[in-house]
Amino acid sequence: MHRNWLVSKTNQEFLAYLSKEISISPVLAQILVNRGMKDAGAIKDFLYPSLKKIHDPFLMPDMRAAVDRLRSAIDRDETVLVHGDYDADGITATSLLVSTFNALGLKTCYHIPNRITEGYGLSSKGIEKASAMKADLIVTVDCGISSEAEVVAAGALGMDVIVTDHHEPPETLPSAVAVVDPHRIDSIYPFKYLAGVGVAFKLVQALVQDMGRDDLQMEDLLDLVALGTIADSVPLTGENRVLVTYGLKRINDSLARTGILALKESAGVNGGSRAGALSFSLIPRINAAGRLDDAGEVVELFLTQDRGRADAIAHLLEEQNRTRQQIEADVLKTALDMIEPDDPGPAIVLSSPDWHPGVIGIVASRLVDLYYRPVFLFSVNGNIAKGSARSIPPFHLYRGIAGCADLLLGYGGHRQAAGLRLELDNLPAFRDRICRKVEDELTPEDMVPVLEIEAAVRFSDLSFSLSNQLALLEPYGESNRQPVLGAKGIDIVSQKIVGSNHLKMQLRQDNLSMDTIGFGMGKQVECIGSASSLDIAFVLGVNEWNGSKNLQLQLKGIRPRS
Repeated sequence: MHRNWLVSKTNQEFLAYLSKEISISPVLAQILVNRGMKDAGAIKDFLYPSLKKIHDPFLMPDMRAAVDRLRSAIDRDETVLVHGDYDADGITATSLLVSTFNALGLKTCYHIPNRITEGYGLSSKGIEKASAMKADLIVTVDCGISSEAEVVAAGALGMDVIVTDHHEPPETLPSAVAVVDPHRIDSIYPFKYLAGVGVAFKLVQALVQDMGRDDLQMEDLLDLVALGTIADSVPLTGENRVLVTYGLKRINDSLARTGILALKESAGVNGGSRAGALSFSLIPRINAAGRLDDAGEVVELFLTQDRGRADAIAHLLEEQNRTRQQIEADVLKTALDMIEPDDPGPAIVLSSPDWHPGVIGIVASRLVDLYYRPVFLFSVNGNIAKGSARSIPPFHLYRGIAGCADLLLGYGGHRQAAGLRLELDNLPAFRDRICRKVEDELTPEDMVPVLEIEAAVRFSDLSFSLSNQLALLEPYGESNRQPVLGAKGIDIVSQKIVGSNHLKMQLRQDNLSMDTIGFGMGKQVECIGSASSLDIAFVLGVNEWNGSKNLQLQLKGIRPRS
């Protein structure tokens, strides 16, 4: 796919001042300025995250009411049901609350809804389970913000509800005892982009702080916070960056919780894991259960201290993940067959009764990568179509879907990911309207992906020292991507295709040679042709082999120069 190259530039005098003030390289200073950081103090806070910098949880709306109700439940020896969601964010948030409530002496049970039979949100089955368990209080995590009818139903059965969520709220909030959501219009909380597990952590932080329970180590929960936050693709900036940084340390510790050790062994993960690696190793396995079956056992995985039981659950997740991969491949193939490659339209809206609803969100993401436009995929059952949508940065998905609310049975989500349900008869009207909205809001330029090059360098600028400095930007993820560097006028020393269509090259500039690898870029050999030199976009990495370390450039783009 063609991409426009955008090279960032900044006043060189300011970069020189900033790099001297903070003792960092001009290249790192350039990247930080590109990302809106120009104050030395703010930059130090970003590069060196500290738990001392996380925010007061009581700044969150309704946090005081939520804590008071939970303390009342503890005092009265009440039973609490934690109602989660079937994805990794909801599962980790559920595990976090259940483990903490148990430690505080609360009688606690939990419910993870079945994606197929119950769908998203506070479910009728969950309320029935709470009633059967004689629960006095339901606490939602990663859901509930759009569940007014269910909150009322729980109240009619004598149960209070505390909603904790991080999705965009509707105009009218549910009539719960407390609605804790940083996206509330009246929220003064400094950071709006917590995942569901992040909001759950803030609830626990507030409760433990209010009770004076210094014996409970909050850092022990950050492995769960990191997994759920990375999985939900929320920005890895602000408070999320702090929580994930510390959480990764817990995940990579040899004394990590039993379930994580079992999951790492089953997935073949050795040594330390970075945020990006978790997205391709542990997180798909955590999500697999909720995509295909019952995710309740994954909560057990995170709660158990029995290694044998943890290994059994991890093995089950491994099998489910392999099944998920095959189902996903089949759905992707049929979806691609339905798209007109030369004219996919302003938005891709497809449906099928044969598609498993548990994988259409992943397939939608893959189609966004291929066609760079909003994608809506629907799994049809009878006259009901359940959809997953993914978008590109210029199009706000939640707002676009909200403009079609009269055609829908329900919806929820964020800027770039959402879920929705509608009657099949309304699907053509929805397709027409959402396509018009995309056409009205986006320009042709918006539909072309941008390769943003954050600093122009020469090979003489590249070193292990620079690589170590760039590593201070980790963990990488949404809104904090691995920086792409650019270099011009690069000579080709050698090139060959290796492995599965990967382009391996040795390149030279100013008598300095660098090894490069372009994953999946084998076809670029045709593009290079007889070019005398290249402009390249790349990320700086270190290749370790047989005990030796060498700088290696991972190519992201190539432009031949005539």
